[in-house]
Amino acid sequence: MRYSALTLLVPCALLLSACTTTVTPAFKDIGTRSGPCIDGGPDTVAQQFYDYRISHKSSDLTALRPYLSDNLAKLLNDASRDPQHNALLKSDPFSSRTTLPDSAEVSSASTIPNTDARNIPLRVKLTQGSQTWQDEVLMIREGQCWAIDDVRYIGGSVHAPAGTLRQSIENR
Repeated sequence: MRYSALTLLVPCALLLSACTTTVTPAFKDIGTRSGPCIDGGPDTVAQQFYDYRISHKSSDLTALRPYLSDNLAKLLNDASRDPQHNALLKSDPFSSRTTLPDSAEVSSASTIPNTDARNIPLRVKLTQGSQTWQDEVLMIREGQCWAIDDVRYIGGSVHAPAGTLRQSIENR
C-alpha cells in the first residue's frame, strides 16, 4: 500500500512542478537597433511604410530610414552610390513593378502564432490603376522595433535582376 501511494504521488509532484516552471522566450536577446524606429507590430509598421511611400511618392532613403532594418538601410545607402544600381533604385525597389503603386494592403500578422518571432514575412496586396499584384515584405525585430529587412518580388512582371531586393542589390 505504501508503494502504490508513492507511485501515485511522484507523477503528481512532477506534474505540479511542470506547471510552476517559468517559460523563457526562445530569444532572450532580440538584438539592438542603431537607427530610429516606428512604433507598432510588424504589420502596422509595414502598412505605415507603404502608406508613407505612396503619399510622399518618395524613395528618399533618409526619410524611409525609420522603417528599414539597419542592414537594409546600409545596403541601400551603399547601393545608391553605385551607378550599377541606379535603374533599380530610381524605379520602385520595394515592389515588383517599376512604378509606385496607388495603394497597398498589408496582411495581418495576428495569425502568426509565435510571439517570440524575430522575422515575419507578410504578403502585401499592391494596386496601381486596374492592376493588382502581391509581393512579400520580410519584417525583422531589432531591439523593440519591427523593420523591413527585404522584399520578395512575387508580383509577376518583375523589373529587378533577382527575386528579392537584397539579391538584386547584392548582384546574385
